[in-house]
Amino acid sequence: MPKFPSREWAEAFCKALNESAEYKSAAARWEGDIMFLASNLPHELGVGDRVAMKFLLKHGQCHGSEFYQGDAMSRADAPYILEADYKTWLDVIAGRLQPIPAMVLGKIKVKKGSFSVLAQYVTASLAMIKAAQKVGVQ
Repeated sequence: MPKFPSREWAEAFCKALNESAEYKSAAARWEGDIMFLASNLPHELGVGDRVAMKFLLKHGQCHGSEFYQGDAMSRADAPYILEADYKTWLDVIAGRLQPIPAMVLGKIKVKKGSFSVLAQYVTASLAMIKAAQKVGVQ
């Protein structure tokens, strides 16, 4: 099982999305890459303080992932960028925190893109969490 966050985790998450009939259906009309920024990472992960994982999403399919750390962070961009600290992402993946309420509370910040558009895809976000839970975090 790959560690979260890592290039291997991003690839496994993309694969899990593609294996999810629930995600495929819920995100059938979605078009737009999403980037998850994770900050305040524990030193022992060995990836630095911040990383970004970009997912190339279109019509219920993940067409690939990209991982950014260190100097490459300056090139990290996507139409939708969501940022949260490491512990918040772990809570989302574990199902203890739902993404849309987390955005409303400011625990997940919409750095780029439209919150109102994201809010239309609650079912897809829940399917994404289920896919992330299949990948795990360690």
